[in-house]
Amino acid sequence: MVVSLHQAIYADPFFQDHARGWHWYERQEQAPGDREQDVLDSVEKTNPSPQSPTELIKSYRKELESRLHRAWVYPTPQNLRAYQEIQQDLMNRSKVFATVWMQNVYQHPELDHTLVYPVNQQARHIQNDLEKQQAHQTIQDLSKSYGLFFFFSSDCPYCHQFAPIVKRFAQTYGWEVVAISVDGGSIAEFPNAQVDNGVFEAWNVKALPSLFAVNPATKEAIPIAYGLTALDEMENRIMTLTEARS
Repeated sequence: MVVSLHQAIYADPFFQDHARGWHWYERQEQAPGDREQDVLDSVEKTNPSPQSPTELIKSYRKELESRLHRAWVYPTPQNLRAYQEIQQDLMNRSKVFATVWMQNVYQHPELDHTLVYPVNQQARHIQNDLEKQQAHQTIQDLSKSYGLFFFFSSDCPYCHQFAPIVKRFAQTYGWEVVAISVDGGSIAEFPNAQVDNGVFEAWNVKALPSLFAVNPATKEAIPIAYGLTALDEMENRIMTLTEARS
């Protein structure tokens, strides 16, 4: 008996189910997250003994590198797919980690570093203004226990450029300045400068100009500037060095 093609198509369930595609290309549908769990399961199966999270991550990384190396040396579709699957799994897990991280930050403000270091432009301006005010008050308060020793030479062009900055700093924060001329010459901003009496050598000062914050009570001398230094840099150095000693 000869069976027509029409009869064969309607008689055989294989052909009747053609809408699902050729069966040798069919793949089992997976719920979201199943593939990622399969990847982790496969890693755990290669190490049957119980593993800590750290050990599991090491095994996971080893599997990731192994698939990458295999795909690179033998770039078959199957090897590339195996690596792509674990790479996708890694990206998905990173996304979940980031999402839960932010959920914690939103629910626990004490974990939000942007409250201390804001990223909002307006908030940053406010924070900068507050920090400047605090720094100004701190440096001004230090003038009660510290003074400045300014070492210069009359034939040093950098000293003549630095002297106005030192004077402006002293006027801004109320610091007393003792200007010391290492060569006996003068400088316009500090006409009453003292001639060095051996302090320059005793302190082993090796650069001009040099500026030190000195506490007369404790004899502590903190180097603030070697060479020509900007005003804001002096402020930052004083804040940093004094905080380190507090």
